[in-house]
Amino acid sequence: MPSVKIMRGQVNAPTATNKAEIKGQGSIPYAQAKEEATPNIAKAKVTTGKKRGMGAALRGSRFTNA
Repeated sequence: MPSVKIMRGQVNAPTATNKAEIKGQGSIPYAQAKEEATPNIAKAKVTTGKKRGMGAALRGSRFTNA
């Protein structure tokens, strides 16, 4: 009966570091995670405008972005 080879990860997986090691050039520290302000999507801003490069188009030259 044929056998099946099971693929697995490395036995000794590398540990996570907080810096990048570059051969012959030293190391660079990674940035720390920080909280970022996000926009309030409950209060939407509607933008209307005219597309550029439409020439003397009869239709489809304006847009609305909600």
